[in-house]
Amino acid sequence: MYRKIASNTIAQIASKAITAFISIFLIGILTKYLPIEMYGNYNKIYSYLGIFAFLADLGLYTITIREISRKPKDIQRIVWNVLTLRAWLGLLVWILAFMIALGLPGYHDSLTLIAIFIVWWFTLVSLINSSLLALMQSQMKMEFSLISVVSWKLVNIGLICIFLLLVFTDVTQTPQAFIWVFIAGFAGIVLNTYMNYVYAKRIIPIKFLFEKEYIKHIFKISLPYGLALFLSVVYFKIDIILLSLLEVPEKANISIALYGLPMKIIEVLMVLWGFYLNSILPSLSKKFTEKKSVEISHMLWMSLKILISFAMLIFIMWNLFAHDIIWIIATPQYLDPVGHIYNSAWALSITLWVLLFHFISLAFIYMLIASERQWILLWVNSFVAIINVIGNLLLIPHYSFIWAAVVTLLSQIILMSICWYIVLKTIKIPRIYIINIIYTLWISIWVFYIFLVIKKSLEFSSLWNVLLLAPMMFLTYIALELIISRKILKANT
Repeated sequence: MYRKIASNTIAQIASKAITAFISIFLIGILTKYLPIEMYGNYNKIYSYLGIFAFLADLGLYTITIREISRKPKDIQRIVWNVLTLRAWLGLLVWILAFMIALGLPGYHDSLTLIAIFIVWWFTLVSLINSSLLALMQSQMKMEFSLISVVSWKLVNIGLICIFLLLVFTDVTQTPQAFIWVFIAGFAGIVLNTYMNYVYAKRIIPIKFLFEKEYIKHIFKISLPYGLALFLSVVYFKIDIILLSLLEVPEKANISIALYGLPMKIIEVLMVLWGFYLNSILPSLSKKFTEKKSVEISHMLWMSLKILISFAMLIFIMWNLFAHDIIWIIATPQYLDPVGHIYNSAWALSITLWVLLFHFISLAFIYMLIASERQWILLWVNSFVAIINVIGNLLLIPHYSFIWAAVVTLLSQIILMSICWYIVLKTIKIPRIYIINIIYTLWISIWVFYIFLVIKKSLEFSSLWNVLLLAPMMFLTYIALELIISRKILKANT
């Protein structure tokens, strides 16, 4: 079982690792070409539409995988109706987003509204693409996603390079270049969706189907998890929206840029291991149906072990080299901004903690989904979202984006703690995993401090820190992890 999960996951991890690198490179191009205020506007638009995109998504990707794994004979009916539901939700939510934008200060200028319109088309195609990916994921045939996703990212960044570096080279052409950045993103997702469509047709015919009663059924079972996802995005992205509303317009976009840069990096990293959990979801759902509690326990704790190991690697690496990476991919304004006492490196150091607790939370969230207790997430995320919004409303006017990052971190810790408590009431903890996770935390601390001393002693430039010391630290950590994890890896092969 784990070999099939591993092969499916490796293909996705490879695609995300490559696209993560491309995404970081893209961030570098945008931060260096666009004025800092315009890069802030870019982040504001994607954050605003991102909230509505999750409302339209309704958690249907994960629910579709679970439903197909439980009713494989109904695969065509499930996928076809989900495609129809996604298209209608995308249209309705876009109308809502556009109408609200017209009434928000900082969102109703012509440049921003044009960008919002383009990003909506991007979102609609992404929703269709997500349905195709759910079909492929349910059959554990995600290898092709490596080709399609990388192709999308290469087209996206290729067009952006052409527009920003070759076509719109004059400062007066920056607004046109800004719009073409969004058009390039749309062209990329269209290519990605078409390639996945061609591949998905090999599994089943792809078409839209409207069965009123079945769509109502899918909508009903997806609604709790979908709203929970929406609320999780609210507490993760609402701070950028509130920054745009609570600060004066001249300062708001700069604050969003300084905060948006590290948050974009964190978003790229967050996606990586969601694929692993989607890979185990079909098997996990079957284990809950068959009430195999011992195997469920091992799957949970093996997942936690993997997630914590990966999270600690990212956490210590980016903490060591946060200043260096931002210096390389952005302009000096992001490290020494005019009119701000905080910078992007400070925000990244805080948001890395968000990433750590997010990875741990994911394992417990997927346990609730597999056991059909996704309605619990609705209440948990509602509580966390309320705390987050109140915290941001109180602190942003006085402390700007740095305390927005702190509030997001506290929200993530609360979410993790509640989900941990709920899941562990019914699932036992095998001792071998607890010991191994303690070893992981121990070697993480040692690796961090050893390379911190090496970095301070050698005093390399930022470029050499990233090119030389970072790979050394990566290989050292991986080697130590493989040594301490031999027993549990062998037991789960």
